[in-house]
Amino acid sequence: METLMWACLLLVLYPVNTITLNYGQERNIHLKETAEDGLEDLFVSHNQHNWTVCGDNMCKCNEINQAFCLNQGHKLNYIPRFEQNITYLNFTGNYLPHIDNHTFTNITNLKLNYLHLQTDSLHTCTRNAFNGLNFLRTLSIRNSTISKTGLMQCLSGVTKDLQTLDLSYIHFHPPLNLDLDESMNNSKIKTMYIRNIDMTKYNHSKLSTLKHLQSITILKSYIKTVTFDYSSSLRTLNFSYNKLSEFPKFCVHENAYFTNLEELRLDHNDISSVYPEQLACMKSLASFSINNNLIFRIESNTFSNLPNLNVVSIAYNGKVKRLDEFAFNSSSLKQLYIYDDNTYFDKNHIHTSLNAFKYCSQLETLRVSSNHFGFTTNPMFDDLFGNLINVKSLSLSNCGLTFLPSFIPNYLDKLEILWLNNNNIKDLPEGYFNNFNHLQIIQLKFNKITTVESNTFSLQFLQQLKYIDLSENPFTCSCELLWFVNFLKTSSIRNVFLHFPKEYICDSPPLFKGKQLLQVRLSERTCAITKQVRVIIISTSAGILLLLLTISAVYRYRWNLRYILYMARFQHIRHQRLLNGGGDYKYDVYLSSSDTDFDDVIYDELVPRLEENMGLRLYIPQRDGQGNKIDQIISNLDASRKVILFLSDKYVEDGYCEFEASVAYNKYINEKRDLMIVVVLREIGALNVTKTIHKILSVDNYIKWGWDDESVELFWLKITAAINNMDDLIP
Repeated sequence: METLMWACLLLVLYPVNTITLNYGQERNIHLKETAEDGLEDLFVSHNQHNWTVCGDNMCKCNEINQAFCLNQGHKLNYIPRFEQNITYLNFTGNYLPHIDNHTFTNITNLKLNYLHLQTDSLHTCTRNAFNGLNFLRTLSIRNSTISKTGLMQCLSGVTKDLQTLDLSYIHFHPPLNLDLDESMNNSKIKTMYIRNIDMTKYNHSKLSTLKHLQSITILKSYIKTVTFDYSSSLRTLNFSYNKLSEFPKFCVHENAYFTNLEELRLDHNDISSVYPEQLACMKSLASFSINNNLIFRIESNTFSNLPNLNVVSIAYNGKVKRLDEFAFNSSSLKQLYIYDDNTYFDKNHIHTSLNAFKYCSQLETLRVSSNHFGFTTNPMFDDLFGNLINVKSLSLSNCGLTFLPSFIPNYLDKLEILWLNNNNIKDLPEGYFNNFNHLQIIQLKFNKITTVESNTFSLQFLQQLKYIDLSENPFTCSCELLWFVNFLKTSSIRNVFLHFPKEYICDSPPLFKGKQLLQVRLSERTCAITKQVRVIIISTSAGILLLLLTISAVYRYRWNLRYILYMARFQHIRHQRLLNGGGDYKYDVYLSSSDTDFDDVIYDELVPRLEENMGLRLYIPQRDGQGNKIDQIISNLDASRKVILFLSDKYVEDGYCEFEASVAYNKYINEKRDLMIVVVLREIGALNVTKTIHKILSVDNYIKWGWDDESVELFWLKITAAINNMDDLIP
């Protein structure tokens, strides 16, 4: 129990930012960013150790030569004695207000190479206080209230062979002006780690005597301005989590201040732009990270002059709206991270060039997750990524994809890892994955996939995978999913499907909703019968629907169909009449009216005068018609030189009258004769004006019937002129 208590206490004091490398999460390749504190050797292993009491019974030691003196407060106000084998001492949460030449007397005989002092009680320090620690290689001073002068005095006594210095959570007022030229003159220090120390300004010339300095990390220290000086030893520079608003000046007259700088990290600042000329001088740069800034644009050829550049990360910016043509042009670039940048990759956003990824064909890792590809088509994908033939790891997670892009199987035959989770992909095309010989990991979690069929994956392909994740998809547990359900129940390689069976859940039908696929009972026999029934039902339904549509169409266009049929029969007769001069007519006038209007007006008023007074031969359907009405309409209309149409609401409502009007209009169009006399007995309501009536009224000057003497006389003048007009040609 006591051992467990100490282990928990250590984890509280030194929280470990771990990375879960299980198959269910996308691995964050930037390991250093997940452990901001750096100095991984500070962290205690999770393995159990054999702890023993040591250090005047105030501390704990283990078998790997580590001593921990933790949180004893005022009870421990000195450095106790230890066994000779101790090389690591963590002195945290005790009382040590002053360090002088006698403070470390009890441990000067040890080969101590690591010392961690973390206490807010430290105020002062004398010069040369650390002189006796000749084997010290790493010194960490944290959570101290020591003054700037006291800190510099402490450091002045550190052995020349110190290699790593960690200064964290020390608050100075005014801000610290880091000046180690005097206090650590000619030190062999290689790594400097500073965190949460108010500095605001950084001047590299103050470290000019540190000729062996290779790595500088300054985090969360509110640096706003930097001034550099030449250094050939520096390999790594990390100014993340500060207040830089402009990209630092690394080049002067096309020469680099740090000629051998290999890694540059400027994450979590306020930098809004980076231009090609600001990077061009750093020929040794291999890794460049500027995540979580305000970068708005990546210009053409920003990285093209860096021959050793392997890694570029411009993620979490949220404002990268413009990627110029050839933005990532590089002959050496192998890893590119531009995820969570809110960038649109389609032609509707003209500031994003589809040629942004041209000429970076050596790229092996591309992560563009959490950007916008919802409107990107297959041809656009080809333009964007078709030349990246060496890509081995691709992430398009959380990009709004609704389909699997064709460029992936068409061009990326070296692909090993594919992340497509958190999209809206619905279908897995047949054989999409079967031509990948190196693909080992597929992540398709949280999509819209409803079914997986037998031809989606080949058995050979599944055997080559480390895992494929199809969990958290809305599976439709019907017969279409029968193969997949049976495969997951019986196959010896079902473990290749990650998170099975817990996260493979039915979304429909209601009978199976919420159940695991493993719990669904579907049989081949049931599905076979169901399929036959479904085919019969679909075929029968389709036949009935087609029949109903046919009947509906025939009924709707019945007059047109009848007219077409009958017109075909009489076309020859009409053609012969036209060849003979068109004079062979049986009737002078075909009189077309509704039964109501005929009995009311026409029979008593108009017919006697037309037949007796004017001597015209009339054909009147109500009087002369017999047999098939349609037959009679066609034949007698064709045998009449003129036709009088008496229009009214009753006329339009009569189907036979509508047919007569249609035949008369088509006769007018086909024969090109002025053969229609249109009489409007009564005004027709707007709702009753059909297409045929509208056409007739628009091509003929119709005659209005009037009930007073003057109107009647005017009507007869017009009707007489129309009938006696022998010039039948349409003007």
